[in-house]
Amino acid sequence: MAEGMFRKMIEENGLEESVFCLSFGLAAKEGKRPPENAVAVCREIGVDISGHKARNLSSLKDLDIFDAFVVMTETQAYVLKQAGVPEDKLYLLGEEEIKDPYGTDLDEFRQCRDQIWRQLQVLFQRLCRFIRK
Repeated sequence: MAEGMFRKMIEENGLEESVFCLSFGLAAKEGKRPPENAVAVCREIGVDISGHKARNLSSLKDLDIFDAFVVMTETQAYVLKQAGVPEDKLYLLGEEEIKDPYGTDLDEFRQCRDQIWRQLQVLFQRLCRFIRK
């Protein structure tokens, strides 16, 4: 959901040439489609993630090509540190951890979507200040 929402922000602001984002899961099954609940709640806000395919972090060969890694939990940050990501490239999305809603109902997915959306807006505004300097 986060990748789809962030891509929407990038596109709506004409920053496709300046900002590139990818999402990777720590336990994601490579190529798996998003849960229907995720597709449905993203569609409610005009974000189409129906064509998304999961990518596992283990498939990433070169961590150095990325400027930043945004995680939703401290556990994810820890795993990325163990994989060699420098701490100064790691950012927790928001003040609170964002729980994975996988396997829950639409309301849980909506709450997660809204939490991600709010935090991505903050991140995006900070990013825009950096890009436009």
